[in-house]
Amino acid sequence: MTRTKSPVLLALLLAAGLAGCQAGAASGSAAPSASPSVSRQQLLALGQEWVQCMRDKGLPRMPDAQLTEDGYLNFPPVDGYNWKEEAAKHQDIIEACKSIEDRYPPNAFRPKQQLSADDLRKLREYAECFRTHGLPAWPDPDSDGSFDLSGTPLANGVPQNLMDSATEACRSIWSGKIGIHGGPGGGGKK
Repeated sequence: MTRTKSPVLLALLLAAGLAGCQAGAASGSAAPSASPSVSRQQLLALGQEWVQCMRDKGLPRMPDAQLTEDGYLNFPPVDGYNWKEEAAKHQDIIEACKSIEDRYPPNAFRPKQQLSADDLRKLREYAECFRTHGLPAWPDPDSDGSFDLSGTPLANGVPQNLMDSATEACRSIWSGKIGIHGGPGGGGKK
């Protein structure tokens, strides 16, 4: 049986961050900048080292690392290639490059936007819908809107057919991306 996480994961783990390296603050609002303990050049070099690892291990289309104007690490897609979705299918590659990812400073990525109370309510309804559509162990969302699978029977992976079925059945409640962590390869910063 194939076990996987939602391609969103890098959206937070992965969503990461497989979640969140692209998520930005609201336009015009003041946002903290990346960690001053690492120079912009060092941060960019570390990001590119991670990209090269991902390419060497089997994702040759990984986009180059870039820095945003305010100094955050970013991996913008090129020619519509969704690297997060592709990487979510290759947990072995993510794990092989994790030692590089672990060296990122805490503020390497732009902080995620806070969810509204209405969004959190919808995500709780979404979780309830997942539970009634084949995933009874699906947890309620954390305060940041992500779903922590650690400590649940789903921590070792969610069967893709059940994930697809629940996602389709619950699309009317929440059709946006979700973040999942605490599963296989979970806990990443992207």
